[in-house]
Amino acid sequence: MTLAIEYPHIPSVTGDVLGINVAVDDFLKAWFRYSVQEKFICRPLPASAYDHFVELAKTSGLDPKTRCIGLEPRTPQQNLGSINCLFRPDPAISDMVWRRQQLQGHGYAACGLVHSLSGDQVARAVTELCLAPTDASDALICPSVAIRDAVRRMWDGYVDYLNKRFGGAFLCPVQTPVIPIGIDAGKFAALASPDKRKSQRQALNVANDEIVILFVGRLSFATKAHPLPLLLAAEQAAKNTKRKLRLVLYGYFKPQDMMEPRFRALASDIAQTVRCDIITNDDPRFPDGLWAGADIFTSLVDNVQESFGLTPIEAMACGLPAVVSNWDGYRDGVRDGEDGFLIPTTAPPAIAGHDIAAHYFNENNYGSYLVSAAQSTAIDIAVAARAFVKLADDDELRRQMGQNGLARAQNVYDWSKIIPAYEELWKELAERRRAQEQTSVSAAHPAFPNPFDLFQGFPRDILKLEDRLRVVMTSAEITLILKHDMNFFIPELLLPAEALQTLIEGIRNAGSIRVMDILAGAAPQEQLRLWRCLGWMLKHGVCVREGM
Repeated sequence: MTLAIEYPHIPSVTGDVLGINVAVDDFLKAWFRYSVQEKFICRPLPASAYDHFVELAKTSGLDPKTRCIGLEPRTPQQNLGSINCLFRPDPAISDMVWRRQQLQGHGYAACGLVHSLSGDQVARAVTELCLAPTDASDALICPSVAIRDAVRRMWDGYVDYLNKRFGGAFLCPVQTPVIPIGIDAGKFAALASPDKRKSQRQALNVANDEIVILFVGRLSFATKAHPLPLLLAAEQAAKNTKRKLRLVLYGYFKPQDMMEPRFRALASDIAQTVRCDIITNDDPRFPDGLWAGADIFTSLVDNVQESFGLTPIEAMACGLPAVVSNWDGYRDGVRDGEDGFLIPTTAPPAIAGHDIAAHYFNENNYGSYLVSAAQSTAIDIAVAARAFVKLADDDELRRQMGQNGLARAQNVYDWSKIIPAYEELWKELAERRRAQEQTSVSAAHPAFPNPFDLFQGFPRDILKLEDRLRVVMTSAEITLILKHDMNFFIPELLLPAEALQTLIEGIRNAGSIRVMDILAGAAPQEQLRLWRCLGWMLKHGVCVREGM
């Protein structure tokens, strides 16, 4: 199997680190480290993204000169014909599927990855696959069962509309395998060392008998988790446990001017018994975060922007028991009663969300859409409080759940286990593609039509096979025409200048020749190039059609 990655590296306009870039770069570094491939083939978008790809290879210990291959993205016909599977680490694979129609033979299997399913851009990318020429050799990898089910519901809704609108039996044949996002489990285990625990707890002035409950992540009630259920649960737990509790919220405010004053004011009002510290991740006292200083990890997420949830897995890799909401991918990672506790969540029925969707469509405010759903999504505060008490009061339970989670992170979620799962899928997709019946379409994409097809009614005449051509320019005149680049502006779609002149001289020597005789013996793809060359000759006065 020959795999290539379509690498869409998007530089940040504001200078902020983009989450999607971090996720993709972590995947690539793991791929470099654990893949069985000898060569790493990249189709960069834009072409400058290849420089970043090479830098990641270097940081992973590879010699890019011998191990990396960059493909020219503008000429897929020349460099994608030998690829069995093309992977793009996001769901925007519709163009990849259409692009393979330009290739001879079966072409490659197309594979994408859904990081999150909220937002109109990703939704449009996913639904476009219903109309693209996809088949069962194509796949969208989903990091959680919840995201897989959401993708299928999105397709079901769209194809139901298509069937009602046009009749027939539309369906989306794309596979939706579930493969979780990986982590470097060893790196996180090292972050939880005893010396780091001592220094972090000293910096926080944590007492020996104090239990630290840690939240890690974006501090935003609009795009991550509303803090009130966590604050209320921690406050209830502090009143009912034998131990002193400390709640630490560690992360970054986004946007800071909107979130920070609201978070701090709410914590000040609610946290009366439990002590609550809010620490930003740029605090120089904690270069390694606060994993080591914690006793319990928590994340009571209530937002549809979350799709998988890496922080619970990272916490497990640090040996921490987890108290997390029973939500999307969180429930795949944390086993209730084994690695920690899953806290029940409740949302209104589907009918109640139509106004939220309409509001999003009319206003086009993604943050408003997210918070509109989250403000009616409930976390069971009493169950969360009891979970905190149970773990705070039982040292052995915390230790056992922490060890269970550590083993699970290492055996299930480490990149050394995830990358082979990807490569096994890619191999299977490539085999399916080879077995597919070949199909073809008349255009590269419906939005990028064949101009000689769509606009065939514009010219008076269409050049035909039985037309006869005769050269009327001298060789010197033709050389003068080719001297000006505006007369030969997109050369890759024509014959090279020298070969073009050879073709012209062949027609001149024949005196008069039929188009069908010029094309005879040429390969199908080369015939298309010759048709364009003949049109070019007529346009520039090199030759004329006899009888016209």
